[in-house]
Amino acid sequence: MKKTLLVADDDKEFRGVITRLFEGTEWQVETAEDGVAALERMAARPPDIILLDLNMPRLGGRELLGRIRKTSSLAMTPVVVISGDCAPLEQAYEFWLGADDFISKPFNALELVSRVEGAARRARLLPGADPLTRLPGSAAIGAETARRIEAGVPMAFFCIDIDNFREYNDSYGYLNGDNTIKQTAALLSGVQEDFAGEDVFLGHAGGDDFVMVSSPGKAEEISRAIAARFDALAPGFYSAEDAARGCIVSRNHAGEPREFPLLTLSIAVTTNEKREFSHYAKVVDTVGEIKKYLKAFKGRYGSVYSKDKKGD
Repeated sequence: MKKTLLVADDDKEFRGVITRLFEGTEWQVETAEDGVAALERMAARPPDIILLDLNMPRLGGRELLGRIRKTSSLAMTPVVVISGDCAPLEQAYEFWLGADDFISKPFNALELVSRVEGAARRARLLPGADPLTRLPGSAAIGAETARRIEAGVPMAFFCIDIDNFREYNDSYGYLNGDNTIKQTAALLSGVQEDFAGEDVFLGHAGGDDFVMVSSPGKAEEISRAIAARFDALAPGFYSAEDAARGCIVSRNHAGEPREFPLLTLSIAVTTNEKREFSHYAKVVDTVGEIKKYLKAFKGRYGSVYSKDKKGD
């Protein structure tokens, strides 16, 4: 499968040059004439590399770069800035915004190709991104939480677990399971965007476990939004028969029928509003206890959440 290079530049001739430059290679070039079009392309299909011009209409390159770095599904995507302004101060500013590399115009074709390949190679070596969802992984989650603890800022930590996922995987197969994980990631990314003012970080801890970190003020509102959207989405993961029945019917090793409910979420939330966290492990332990409490509910219907109200 070819890797995708998205070229965001308002110069039609330049877009054509880059497209021809990568013809016959392992790269598929997609183009966007401005920042708005680039966002639309990225939403439809996240690229492997972004080649970004700074001066574009509707949404400029700097603004687009800022949005990319604040969008969890794109935050780990390498961005190579290409610009006619190659002054050291300009380059330093773009790197500060989150660019991975900088190429000045006019450019050398061989250098541009090698820079793109180099950015792709470095991205493959990054341990922080989950390969399925492209969200920051466990290492990045720990680092972000530790950063907020050290900064002493108000914080809410969400552990978001998909219930009955193993049974779903067994019945519907891993391809459908992976699709469910990716759609859940997209749903959470949408919630992250809707609550942009709450400084929301989104990560994928692996398997069917996701993490959010935000300011605590709207933690319950965020939890309700996640639960409602997932419960509306979940029936679409099933056959019409299973969705109407409200469960999967399978058999155990003895051939006896067993029923498993439709997928739901357990959303455990802890905050530092009434307790102090000195390190990340304490956050994990606390939210883990809340998740156990949620999982122990008998006869529950739909996704549930619980926000920690205890103090130290």
